[in-house]
Amino acid sequence: MVKEYFSKLAYHWKVLLRDRTYFISLVIGFIVIFGALIVSMWVSAYNDATFYAPVGDLILEQIPTMNLEFLFTWGFYSIIAMICAYPLFKKPELAPFTLKTFGILLLVRSAFIMLTHVGPPEGFFYQDQLLSGGAIESTAVFRFANDLFFSGHTSIPFLAFLLFRKSRFRWVMLFGSFLMGVTVLLMKVHYSIDVFAAFFIAYGVYAFSDKIFNNLNIRFNREIKVHGWKALQQKLKGMRERRDIRKAGKLKKKGVLVINTYNHGNN
Repeated sequence: MVKEYFSKLAYHWKVLLRDRTYFISLVIGFIVIFGALIVSMWVSAYNDATFYAPVGDLILEQIPTMNLEFLFTWGFYSIIAMICAYPLFKKPELAPFTLKTFGILLLVRSAFIMLTHVGPPEGFFYQDQLLSGGAIESTAVFRFANDLFFSGHTSIPFLAFLLFRKSRFRWVMLFGSFLMGVTVLLMKVHYSIDVFAAFFIAYGVYAFSDKIFNNLNIRFNREIKVHGWKALQQKLKGMRERRDIRKAGKLKKKGVLVINTYNHGNN
């Protein structure tokens, strides 16, 4: 069962990578996502170089600051790992679309960060480290304070929910999006508007990307449908059936010949 699954997966990747359009689209996807990551980190670091005052938030003023760093870091890393694994091991035809769409989301977020000069909320979980003048220390690889609008922790899994909408896996991503939204609010690393706006912006990015790349998605899905594992198995089954028919025909013909020879000998 496992061997068949990976044989099927490898065959689908082979079929898609033979398609020059898919290969180019995949390469462009990697360029977009890595370029967007570089831009996002540069913008966040640039924004962190300046002190910005916090603003009021009706919701955050009513709740205490909680230590949910494990969810904030490792929970988010787990979501990222699942997002990467899904097109890699389940739907390779979605890989270019996924890479480009997340790249667009990161670029849009970078633009909003540059436009929104607001400091972290009152009660910010890492506030003591900021006041001491040191860098923010956490289990996360990159940690910034002023990259607030909009929440990447919320928008990234929600965008995955939209991208993988034809799979039950989407519900895991939707739950992850809500969980991350609650986490960043309770840690006060985002304003409530950062979280609520993330859903709408992520949907806008998805709709924009889908409009641009939909024809490619249709093409890659057709490649799997026409030339994929299932089509191959049906082709092999047809070949076996035709071979069996020819074999049966030869045996029947041979049997008739033997009977005729026997009858002729008796006569």
